[in-house]
Amino acid sequence: MGGSQIWLEENERLTVDEMLKAICLNSANDCVVAMAEFIAGSEEEFVNRMNTKAKDLGMHDTTFKNCHGLDEDEHVTSSYDIALMSRELLNNHPSITKYTTIYMDSLRNRRNADS
Repeated sequence: MGGSQIWLEENERLTVDEMLKAICLNSANDCVVAMAEFIAGSEEEFVNRMNTKAKDLGMHDTTFKNCHGLDEDEHVTSSYDIALMSRELLNNHPSITKYTTIYMDSLRNRRNADS
């Protein structure tokens, strides 16, 4: 897959809380794809939903080609569009800061490397 991952095992089960933590702290692309498939049935359908939502938010310089953000032809956005998306996230889903303000944590009942 490339990029950051937590190396999900086939059929491994994590809670949504654990997945969001991995996505926000690690940019865990394998978790992003797993969540996309869970929510929309496939990554492709999830990306279609992302593009629809982007247009609804007025993100006119954005086209998503994947759900994880790794480089791909025609996968583009602008800083203005990212600001629109971020405003939507913080205004309508303020609980995201539960994950985005964590400095260090662990998953799968493992201790921190620094513990």
